[in-house]
Amino acid sequence: MTIRDKMTKSELKKSKMYSHDKDISITPGLTKEQLLLKDLKNIAEEYLELERLKNNFVNIIEKNIVHIDFSEFIDFPRFFIKEEFLKKKIVSANIRGLNVVSVDGSSVTKKYMNVDFSFLKSIAVKYYFQKNSAAKIDYYPDLSGFNNYFVQANFLNLDETAVETKVSIDMNFMEINLLNNLIRKSSGIDMIIIDGSIVIMPINLLFSKDPEISRKYDMLLKEYHNLYSYCKENGILLIGSIKDTRTSALSHLLRDSIQLLRPSYSKLTDFVKINYRKVMDYFSDLDLFNRVLKKSERSCIFNCKREIDKIRDTGIKKEIPYYFPLSFYAFYLKTTHFDTPCRIEFFMDEKHSFKKASEKADLITSILLPISSLNEHYGLPIPQIEAHRRAVFKPKEVDLLLNNLTRTLNTHGVSLIEKRRNRRPF
Repeated sequence: MTIRDKMTKSELKKSKMYSHDKDISITPGLTKEQLLLKDLKNIAEEYLELERLKNNFVNIIEKNIVHIDFSEFIDFPRFFIKEEFLKKKIVSANIRGLNVVSVDGSSVTKKYMNVDFSFLKSIAVKYYFQKNSAAKIDYYPDLSGFNNYFVQANFLNLDETAVETKVSIDMNFMEINLLNNLIRKSSGIDMIIIDGSIVIMPINLLFSKDPEISRKYDMLLKEYHNLYSYCKENGILLIGSIKDTRTSALSHLLRDSIQLLRPSYSKLTDFVKINYRKVMDYFSDLDLFNRVLKKSERSCIFNCKREIDKIRDTGIKKEIPYYFPLSFYAFYLKTTHFDTPCRIEFFMDEKHSFKKASEKADLITSILLPISSLNEHYGLPIPQIEAHRRAVFKPKEVDLLLNNLTRTLNTHGVSLIEKRRNRRPF
């Protein structure tokens, strides 16, 4: 899909954009000279024109920001933006005395011709902030996760997707189970940061044709249910911090919301002139809000992970409402000048007010800002960075585990045959 596909000829002419598309059956290949002298330059010029269009759109948002007001819509059940404004400035909190926990895990899968071996580990870090810029750090179960390994062998002839799904579920289970054990053993936790979403991975896995995947997934559901319950009982802020995402969920909600505001030649005229609906198809959430948000600003909150509601409605898995009597929200937060925003997720009880959800988003933001702005070029929370650094497998670590396994097999005359792609002689 190119810019030409999205715009009419008149719009294309007006924006001075042009397309580099060719019919591959007519031009199956190009010379290096054609690429260097024409096609690559055309692509670059088209992208530059798109950048100008995007920046123009962001300028229009800034110019009309006070008129982008969703207050008359937020009580509608099918309107998923739940604050009246598009963005908001937040002041950092004094985090002295707070305990912030983050968890992460890593996995390495070694694939052979007739077997797969997966090595997994997870680790949690707990920061006790003695002041905003200094903290005492504890590690669970230990500094490098040496006491929290798991090895998984797949002897069945399964496709790679099924193997990866099982590894992903087991990895997710290890992380959530570690958090639950930590909450039971350690008091005074104020916030937990999960690297990724706080919502269980795609709910359609409940209906997998593989009975083992269904069983593992059901166990994971219960572990998440325990985590949400523990956090509610102990007053712990549970958030998911997603560093990279290609979703356009909030961008699409914004596009539809502008339409509800009824831009015309007497109101929000700039949006009409730029044909905003087509322009917004080029934005991901990160792309748009990286341009819209300034440091220490967050976007409006919006309902996310609505597929859980669809499962509830089917009635097939009747315990789902008891696992998830919650509403999930997300927003985008820019913590530094030179990094893209993070997507932050949190949950509320179903019987809550939107005002309470907004206040919770402000509280989360005020705590995250001072622990995410120590490096102007990398705006993730420090505990999240440290958990990832400790959890990731080192090459020598994997070699130690794998060599021990292969050595045992070799003593019985069994050799593992690597896939051809990994044993090319050239």
